[in-house]
Amino acid sequence: MEKASAALDQATLLLGAGHFDGAADRAYCAMFHAVSALLRHHGMTAASHRALHSAFGKEFAKTNRVDPKYHRMLLDAFDLRQTADYTAESDIDPATANRVCDEAADFVDMVRRQMTSERSA
Repeated sequence: MEKASAALDQATLLLGAGHFDGAADRAYCAMFHAVSALLRHHGMTAASHRALHSAFGKEFAKTNRVDPKYHRMLLDAFDLRQTADYTAESDIDPATANRVCDEAADFVDMVRRQMTSERSA
């Protein structure tokens, strides 16, 4: 979860500096690293972004181990990251960057809670 926390901190810094594309990228990375940690916690790995999205959806969202809205957040954040990183023009507006950063913070907190509750169960 250290990488997830670091990416979230970076997203916040980039957002505050007005670098909205960078903030969207780091917000997605925070979610990605959180899901990676959750999968490892359960003895699973994913070899690609798509495999990680699929495993999270199949193992956690579709089984209601987590609210399915988090799977949608992950997929939407990935799409924003693709736009931010692979388009010539800066397309991420301040409101969208703020939203995805807030969602990433919520997402990382959800994964922490999930892992903590599973340890104590």
